Amino acid sequence: MRARFSFLALLLLAGALLPLGGCGFRPLYGESGAAGGATTVSRLSEIEVVVAENTIGRELKYNLLDSLSADGNTPVSPLYRLILQPRGYTQNVAIQQDAAVTRANFVLVVPFTLNSTATGKPIFKSTARARSSYNRVESEFANLSASQDAQKRVAEAVAADIKLQVSVFFDRQASQDGAIVQ
Repeated sequence: MRARFSFLALLLLAGALLPLGGCGFRPLYGESGAAGGATTVSRLSEIEVVVAENTIGRELKYNLLDSLSADGNTPVSPLYRLILQPRGYTQNVAIQQDAAVTRANFVLVVPFTLNSTATGKPIFKSTARARSSYNRVESEFANLSASQDAQKRVAEAVAADIKLQVSVFFDRQASQDGAIVQ
């Protein structure tokens, strides 16, 4: 009886998953590209990241390089150039009656443009943003440490969002054209 129930459950599961093959579902970071073209993963590894050389810029750049390519390095001859223009600011969100701030948000807004290195023209533009909260206390060292930690968390979140947006762009281009714009 139990074996029969397991068989029916397996059969029901297979029947439920069968329509996914017909609807065009395929993983975003799959091994084969649309219409036999390049994969999203291989296109991501051909991106050079350009950003201002400051603390938040370096955090963004190295988080992106780590997630875009297997070795975390800039490609030797990139097909694409990703230009980032980060703007970060702090918002005081919990202010006591004596004007002491006890909680703050660090907000990072990053407009970015993906350019083809062959033509120099932009092929995709968007904006990524993230926010992280941290407590403020009497110790200035603790406040500085908490602020830097919030900036790192926000840079990681924005880098992940940029990677996702660019991946979806490449995937949609491959689906529409059968090949990715260069």
